[in-house]
Amino acid sequence: MAIRREQIWSSDTLWPPDDTEVSCLGTNLHQTTIRNLCSGLNQAASVGIEPGRSLPWTALSQMALLGCQRPDGSYFRTYPDVFVYLMQVDAQRGSLNIGIDGPPALIVEVLSESTFEVEIDHARGKGYSYARAGVPEYIALDPTGQYVAGVAAWRLAGDRYLAWAPGADGRWHSEQLPVVIGLEGVQAAIYLPGGRRMLTEGEVERALARKDADLAHRDADLAHRDAELGLKDAELARRDAEIDRLRRLLEDRS
Repeated sequence: MAIRREQIWSSDTLWPPDDTEVSCLGTNLHQTTIRNLCSGLNQAASVGIEPGRSLPWTALSQMALLGCQRPDGSYFRTYPDVFVYLMQVDAQRGSLNIGIDGPPALIVEVLSESTFEVEIDHARGKGYSYARAGVPEYIALDPTGQYVAGVAAWRLAGDRYLAWAPGADGRWHSEQLPVVIGLEGVQAAIYLPGGRRMLTEGEVERALARKDADLAHRDADLAHRDAELGLKDAELARRDAEIDRLRRLLEDRS
């Protein structure tokens, strides 16, 4: 049975069409994948950075990226699922502009039934527009493998994209920032070059809960040790008092 595709653009829509609130939405897996990618990339940016220092990059999600063009030169509105700038982006910003901020270092689009055609179209779609904008790395990610085989990735060569092959570990090693992108089953994952995986949604809360439990256990151990030390101090004080009493008795007898 053929898959029925949700029609969100009319047949005379400009290509690529403007992103809309409807086109940006997807299944729970789609949205979870976006959150995990964005969170993982931002976790990786903070590794080894002292508090108060600027982060080397910022991953943004479904935020307006202005300045992308169609083949006819007209501009269109896009909200990439995940895109990364090699700078710390002010949290109050509501959009970025290629003409002012330059292109992102990396864009990841998580494919959905309603948008995959425009996102993997390198002749007229977003693949064309992101290359024209100068985005060095572009990934189309499909955890369920319905539209591409898990991950399709490209690197910019001149004014067009060429296939970006995975490494020997089956993951995509970015040349723009020191991270590795891959899939574990249907879960997108971000790794540091040494192989450490960033925590995904839910794992962060579980890790914090474990840390809180460990701290509570340590506090209880310290309280128990303090109590034991208190008892020992009391016993030593009692012995010192007894020694003093006996010393005084000896002095009195002498």
